[in-house]
Amino acid sequence: MVIIERVYFDGKELTQFITVTSDFHLWQGADFDPQFSENEILSGAEFNYTRFNAKTIPVPFYNVSGTFQEYNQLMAILNVDEPKELRFSSLPNVTFQAIPSGNIDYDKLNRTNGKGTITFIVVDGLAHSKSTRTFEFVKNEQGTLEAEIINEGSEEVTVNYEIKLKKESGFVGIVSEYGAMQYGVKEETDKVYEHNATLNQSSGYNFSSWKNGTTFYENTFKKSVTNMIDSEKGLGVLPAGFTNSAGGGQYGAIKELTLTETATNWYIWAKAWFETGRFGQTGNWCLTVLDEDNHLIAGMALEKGDTTGNAAKVQFLLGDGVGGSRNVHIDFTSSIYLKDNPYGEESKNKGRNTFDIKKVDDKITFFFYGKYYPYTESRVKTKKAAKVQFFVGQNINRTSEAKQFITHHYLDEFKILKLNVERWVDIPNRYSAGSTLMISGEEGRLYVNNQIAENDEILGTKYFKVPPGKTKVQLLVSSFAEVESATATIEEAYI
Repeated sequence: MVIIERVYFDGKELTQFITVTSDFHLWQGADFDPQFSENEILSGAEFNYTRFNAKTIPVPFYNVSGTFQEYNQLMAILNVDEPKELRFSSLPNVTFQAIPSGNIDYDKLNRTNGKGTITFIVVDGLAHSKSTRTFEFVKNEQGTLEAEIINEGSEEVTVNYEIKLKKESGFVGIVSEYGAMQYGVKEETDKVYEHNATLNQSSGYNFSSWKNGTTFYENTFKKSVTNMIDSEKGLGVLPAGFTNSAGGGQYGAIKELTLTETATNWYIWAKAWFETGRFGQTGNWCLTVLDEDNHLIAGMALEKGDTTGNAAKVQFLLGDGVGGSRNVHIDFTSSIYLKDNPYGEESKNKGRNTFDIKKVDDKITFFFYGKYYPYTESRVKTKKAAKVQFFVGQNINRTSEAKQFITHHYLDEFKILKLNVERWVDIPNRYSAGSTLMISGEEGRLYVNNQIAENDEILGTKYFKVPPGKTKVQLLVSSFAEVESATATIEEAYI
């Protein structure tokens, strides 16, 4: 029985248009390249290091039917500007990051004699496992949480760690013979602490404490012409067919949350979903914090006015304490993909669609796409947050029908904290009970509850890789902490 090799590149099957010849194989091996230094006096040479070069995979083929259409479709798939995933049916659990190279020698366009070779260059020289291997941390004889990572590949790889805390910890560390990663503060003494009091927490269908609003104080040209409701997607669902009956520059719906107590210093953490379903859709999403006089303190807006493409922008809104405001904007693309949009579906599915806004005295800090943006505004230093407003709507001269109004425009998992409330506590709360910490070895970052904790890393941290074979790693936490579960995960790689 002849087994036909199937080849997939960038998610598309090349063997719809070509047939791989029977002499094809994947065992070209590594191109090792040892480096030496010559000595003018001594015999021989001094070894420096060794490396391996990019891997070359030639795929010999003959064409299936010899039509120009199939040739053109094949060329369209291969026409990429960066390495893409390359897969073969004979190794279903392995992928390569590859890019075509050189001239594709397509001799003839007929069924019996047409043949050629596609040469793929695997830039990192490695094959990567499609599946992951996970190892649990368990207590060793000394009572230390320890995991033994078994790498059955032929190259060292990065490790991702997930730690779920049952009780709070001020410190987390991962230690091995190859290095250590440390975050937080090891031990903190008991004293009067400034803790954070939760003023509101809403998600999914649970936005019942938010009421319909009539005036959007950040910009009164944003008019309320209908009501929004919550759903499993969060807050922001609008009825079909709403119109600009109030003649607004933007029109839609307003929800507002009156805080149970005012807060001079506060912190908002939430998730956004702002994404088009087709090019040319437009719409607006805006979350603001108001003082006791309904003047803007700070807020964030997601806006799309591009009526032909997919260009959008995030606006950081800063009040001046007397009813005015200024804004700073950053452009992005409101697509489904994480590489374009921190608030698209791919980001949402990975739990990465978070944002936060923090006010401490006169400093207001915004989080967008993995980076913090701090601003200073002395005129709001003593202003107290009293209300939060949320607006979703369409632009003037645009309709609410699906082909014109942006498809996804939601707020979810909203939380607002009052900061720096004094109380006596006997343990620190840097990483609170129930938190999930994820250390990404590939990115070299710590995530706490899916949000980057960029200032927690202790100087000297090294994001080490584990070589082929067995490696023991230990998990360290504060003495008062308790870990619910912890794992180390790798994707093996092969030379």
